[in-house]
Amino acid sequence: MLQQDMNKGTLFRAHAVKNVFGGDSIARVAGVVVFTPGVIAGEDYVGRVVSTSKDYVRAEVVEILKASPERCLSKCSPSGRCPGCVYSFMSHAEEQRQKLGQLRDFMRPLNVAPEMVQGYKLEEAPEEFYRNKIRLTMRKAGGEAQLGYVFPDGRMYPLSQCRLASEKINQKLSELLADPGFIPSMHDRMTITLRESADGVFCFRNNAGKRLAPLREQVLGRDFKVPADGFFQVNQHGLDALCSLVKTALEELKCNYFIDAYAGSGLFGAVAAAAQVKYIAGVEEDEAAGKTAAENYRNFGAEEFDFRIGDAALLLPEILSAAPETAAVLFDPPRAGLDGKAVRALNSSKIRNVLYVSCHPATLVRDLGRFQYGGFAIEQVRLIDMFPRSGHFETFVQLKR
Repeated sequence: MLQQDMNKGTLFRAHAVKNVFGGDSIARVAGVVVFTPGVIAGEDYVGRVVSTSKDYVRAEVVEILKASPERCLSKCSPSGRCPGCVYSFMSHAEEQRQKLGQLRDFMRPLNVAPEMVQGYKLEEAPEEFYRNKIRLTMRKAGGEAQLGYVFPDGRMYPLSQCRLASEKINQKLSELLADPGFIPSMHDRMTITLRESADGVFCFRNNAGKRLAPLREQVLGRDFKVPADGFFQVNQHGLDALCSLVKTALEELKCNYFIDAYAGSGLFGAVAAAAQVKYIAGVEEDEAAGKTAAENYRNFGAEEFDFRIGDAALLLPEILSAAPETAAVLFDPPRAGLDGKAVRALNSSKIRNVLYVSCHPATLVRDLGRFQYGGFAIEQVRLIDMFPRSGHFETFVQLKR
């Protein structure tokens, strides 16, 4: 029986208005906001409340009453739901439309016109089998062993193949599972990382990647080194697009002084060197990544550079204050975004050109708003579908004052 009191277990009928960041649909029932996964904007459905809070409820779909023409059968699982493939039940084109709409919604409080927010077309980019890295967890209980992904609530999603992982990673996973000694050698809650690079597929348990030699990747057609356990973009097509956007921006700015903030292994400093930027200043907290960054700068032809290993929030004030107004700074921070000290240092500096790369639109918009207070104006916003079928995407923003 359909009810409207919206307590846990309540059945209700709803019309999904849109899909929000992360993939859930949003609807309103009896004045209550409802988030439901597995539903496409425009669909009518019957749902069941699974949890409640002060401002909204979360639900599960019971039945689709009016299906969208963009609905498709998930290739991933019968339920169409695993911790990663939150859009596997809709066409990739619809997923891209929803993600672009989400980014435009995020940008609206900054008075960014919707037409300024555009997607970046990835030529011949696959929507599946693109990830160069996956991490799986082993669970052992009651004599049963399961290897797979873990939901945020702790539930296990066991698997033997992943449709997001590259074909070479899936082949390696099959070989591991076929080895009779593999499962017995894994302890409960042990993780295993499968990582593909230009040199093949590497496999390591827990944090053993720290003991491996740096991996070789391809950036702008050149060799690029990355620590085996370090951060690197998981999608080669998306990486190529991001590097192209940054390189084009620096060339159009005729940039001769580049600051690579939160540099990681020096990806964007290497791109700057390829764009003929004469001086590069980099900063990164992780020591292993910082060492490979300096090497990558040299290998990509940097004429002169200064690389510092330490907390960017603490080092950036000095680096930014020493930079000329013609310098360009690129921020590629963790999901938490920029520390307030870094924002204040930028706003009080002479620098006029900023590039920002982010995988988390909420913290991106927060930081862009702070930049606007410092006199910066947003010139372009590009969405890169770096993570097809997942709830995430990458954003590139260019600002000037």
